[in-house]
Amino acid sequence: MRILEFVEKWIIGALLALLVLGVILGTIELGGELYAAVIAPPYLLITPKTLFHFFGLFLIILVGLELLKLLKLRFQHKEIRPELVFEIALIAICNEIVTYNQEETNGMIMFGTAALVTALSVSYYVFFRARQESEAAQKKLEGHSAAVSD
Repeated sequence: MRILEFVEKWIIGALLALLVLGVILGTIELGGELYAAVIAPPYLLITPKTLFHFFGLFLIILVGLELLKLLKLRFQHKEIRPELVFEIALIAICNEIVTYNQEETNGMIMFGTAALVTALSVSYYVFFRARQESEAAQKKLEGHSAAVSD
């Protein structure tokens, strides 16, 4: 069992390092592309198509940061909070929504995406509320046990 735990920690550590590198390089790429777009004629103007491209890159970097948070939590506490997984999924789906080509996307894909966002949002809410209620109950129990011991 110790070998498996060691391998698991090593893999998570390697994934963290690679993800950090990817987020850093992605941020540099986003900055470089934004700079190139701003200095290209017409100066200081960005077309809506280019702006959507930048939003897509920004959201990809944001997904990377959320994945870093999730892996760090897994590495430090050996737990995964389900609401974080739903949050990452929502951000990834929003990235797809932002980068949709409106002329080429049919109604069924849009309807399916709306249903997916709704399901993920409800799931996130349920897990978030459950965690809040669990933490409140834990604090109440700790306060009660402290009062009894006095």
